[in-house]
Amino acid sequence: MSFRIGTVDIPDRIERDRYFRELSYLELSALFAGPLKPGSLAKWKDFAPAGAIGLVAPFVLTHRTAPKAAKTWEHDATTGDFRDSALGRAALAQFQDGVKTVSAGFAIFQSPPLFAPSQANRDRLAKFFSEVATEDAVGAKRVWVPDGLWETRSAVKLASELGVICAFDPLVRAPEDPPEIHYDLELDELYLRITGLGRSGPIRSEKLEDLIALLMEYAGLPTTIAFESPSRWADARNLKKLLEGVELDSSSSSSSPPDRDDDESEEA
Repeated sequence: MSFRIGTVDIPDRIERDRYFRELSYLELSALFAGPLKPGSLAKWKDFAPAGAIGLVAPFVLTHRTAPKAAKTWEHDATTGDFRDSALGRAALAQFQDGVKTVSAGFAIFQSPPLFAPSQANRDRLAKFFSEVATEDAVGAKRVWVPDGLWETRSAVKLASELGVICAFDPLVRAPEDPPEIHYDLELDELYLRITGLGRSGPIRSEKLEDLIALLMEYAGLPTTIAFESPSRWADARNLKKLLEGVELDSSSSSSSPPDRDDDESEEA
């Protein structure tokens, strides 16, 4: 079994070379807020193998409100919310260059907050991914990160119809729902984004075991796991160690949670 495991952006105090020695994937938001100086993005190729980076698309394509940053993409009332705009297409061209520069495996499109699953928004997504951010225009597989308002199964179904990968967090579910609620989804590829359920510390071992059970359910599919949790460095490495135990011993129940390193305890 082979998995890409990593985090959403590199945690503080972790150097790039160490990061890619220990983890195999990074969801990178370097181009989300604004363009970078020539050569800044190219430095990532010194550390990341081809396909090891998922590059987050500029906010001007997906969000109406600009993030707080020293320099942002040009934007106006026509940009964001997966709409077609001149400024959005200009940023998309630069984004494609960035995808090529780092040999990104994925192009990540995040839904803005409160982007509801209305028919109007479904139609807008269909037009955006079929006419604007096509796979040729982007240069990599496209991943859509729906807002929490979307029910996972319906979001996955829509993404499949649009020819994109739907990212979701299998640890987020209603209290009455069992882990199996996310089994039997019609998927060609699995992209999991783990938020940490609002915890301030590392994800508990029983939750990681639920995650491993889901990964075993979809064994054979290309799988990427990106932790966005507060202790994402610890969580990603803990999952990696547990999965290595599963590969050595077919039963994950014999695996115990790995100890935390000193730098993991410092993760806020």
